[in-house]
Amino acid sequence: MKYCQFVFVVYCLLQPVYSDFPDFVSGFGLTVTNFSKVNEQLCDVTVQSHEVKGDQQIRILLPQNYTTSGKTRRYPVLYLLHGGMGGAEDWTQKGGIAQQILGNLSLITIMPNGDPFGWYTNWVNPGKAAPQNWRTFHNEQVVPWIDANLRTVARKGGRAIAGLSMGGFGAVRYAEVYHQLYNYTASFSGAIDLLNWGVQAVIFGSEAADKKAVNGPFGVPFLTTPSSGWVIENPITHAELLRDVNIALYSGNQGIIELAMHDCNNHMNRTLNSLNIPHYYDFYGNGKSIGHGCHGKHEWPCWNAALMDVAPKMMAVLEQE
Repeated sequence: MKYCQFVFVVYCLLQPVYSDFPDFVSGFGLTVTNFSKVNEQLCDVTVQSHEVKGDQQIRILLPQNYTTSGKTRRYPVLYLLHGGMGGAEDWTQKGGIAQQILGNLSLITIMPNGDPFGWYTNWVNPGKAAPQNWRTFHNEQVVPWIDANLRTVARKGGRAIAGLSMGGFGAVRYAEVYHQLYNYTASFSGAIDLLNWGVQAVIFGSEAADKKAVNGPFGVPFLTTPSSGWVIENPITHAELLRDVNIALYSGNQGIIELAMHDCNNHMNRTLNSLNIPHYYDFYGNGKSIGHGCHGKHEWPCWNAALMDVAPKMMAVLEQE
């Protein structure tokens, strides 16, 4: 009997303990299928949705004092989007220091999967990959689900969204379409001009390589009629919708890809200026001005540096409760 009790105690001690994380429950069109703890602040929740195909990972970074701050303490939320060929774990694995940058702040950070080439939009022609409604999934399902499962400041004043490259497009476009949801948007080397031929070529090539319809996300590439998805979904086209959103843009100019992203951000900068919409634009060129190992290229040291730079700007305007 004593031996059995001993074995049972050892078994219990060896089981993972998740008491420092909330019990994530299904809702708002999301079905929770798995939970895993990465470290004391970081966890992964897997969900399924009728809006997008397959299992979707959501990586969540909680503030250090989340479990000890009391049931009435609520935190603002940053939705941090990955780039092309990436996934939910990119900011903490490939980038490596997102938790170091954000983990000490009074901030919940949500890093959802957006598919390696999902382009943060509801696809015009998903074909066999259907459904591909990433915009609906993130904004109409993930956002309210997070508010229901975590102690968030569940209003516009308590939300920010940021992303790199493809995710930079998503951050700005989401802030336009759902400007009632987001207080702050930040784009790091963002592909925020869909009429840029370099951006169209990248999207065309990536979807072909991913064996999906090349006209999937925005329609037939290189077609710029007013009814084209490339025009309708272009952040430049709808820049006026950002008037009540805080905006930060970052880009370098080293290498072919980053040069194209610079052209996109420069175009958005000029557009916002013409509309008299206040914003912050950091064109760091070869990277020396922003530092932290950035050489102005389309790469992680620059995106980490941009995240370091924008974090206090976001925190200055995000509401605490």
